[in-house]
Amino acid sequence: MSAAQRLVGLVNRTGRVNGSPFDATRSMSPPSGRRRNWVHYGVMVPDLPEPHRSFGVMSIAGSPGVTIFANDHAITTTPSDTVYTSSATASMTDGQFLVHSIARDCEFAADGSHLRFGQDLVIDGTYPRFTVRRTHPEVTVELEIEATDKVAHFANIPAMYRHWSLLSTYRGHLDYRGERVEVQGLCTVEYAAGVGMHSVTASTRPKLPAKFFTYHVLNLDHRTQALLVEVLGPAGFPIQKSVYLRSLDGYGGVYTRGFDFRVQEYESEPRRTPDGRVMHLPKSLSWRVLDDEGRDLITIEGTAGGDYSYGLGAGFVGTYDYTGTYRGRAITGRAYLEYIDCRRPIR
Repeated sequence: MSAAQRLVGLVNRTGRVNGSPFDATRSMSPPSGRRRNWVHYGVMVPDLPEPHRSFGVMSIAGSPGVTIFANDHAITTTPSDTVYTSSATASMTDGQFLVHSIARDCEFAADGSHLRFGQDLVIDGTYPRFTVRRTHPEVTVELEIEATDKVAHFANIPAMYRHWSLLSTYRGHLDYRGERVEVQGLCTVEYAAGVGMHSVTASTRPKLPAKFFTYHVLNLDHRTQALLVEVLGPAGFPIQKSVYLRSLDGYGGVYTRGFDFRVQEYESEPRRTPDGRVMHLPKSLSWRVLDDEGRDLITIEGTAGGDYSYGLGAGFVGTYDYTGTYRGRAITGRAYLEYIDCRRPIR
């Protein structure tokens, strides 16, 4: 283990909780007070049929004050009152990025059992059963989700920041151009809560300087799911580089040995974000990680689906089609991809 990994591990105590069953008493409540002044709700479905490809909800209620998750240009009231949501399928041609005022547009139950984001998105339920309805002019998504107790903890900083993901199953339908498509499979349900910078100051200028973020969700088969996370701070400092593996049959583990994520080729033209950033997005990518004995656990080669949409924090969400190996077995499929690169200055 590197010195950087040891330093991060002293702060982020996920090693104490990963590999254990999910604690069903954990709160999924909306923002409230200074100790929980922002929260994140997430649902990621990586492998829908064409032309939808994937479905995601990545919502941040209250602004955490982190560079990679900042959309300050969209704040019309206050940081604590603002909800940013990226919710898309590849079949949506616009309207994937949503901005709401909590006070004016939203309805959040105190226990998180009912979450209405304007007229666009409703999430109902408590662990382990949830329903999601995403209403869009081009496509409507309705899902019934059952979460397992297989949980990946990305962050566990007591009294400051917790972030976890539940392996889940879904079934439901998509209505598109007058036709209904029934869908089912594996997905993930996420929740995070923390103390944001606006707990200290009303200004949006001070930010925690995380500069790069990518997150991938892959269903390796109909029972097994992999999650990849890479977060870099200033000067490329490795805040997190991990692959989480879990299945309907087991709690899995967290793998960091031999972690190697690379963009093999970028799109020919960079994307310009609403706040003036120039961001180069992957056209092709690869990654791998080793098991505890130093053997290849997962190897992936991916080709982006050309379906990037803005609003995942300061960056983008999309998909890639992949081939590779899992424990020596050939695999193929589609991955959900989040990608944010703030290492270049705003122009």
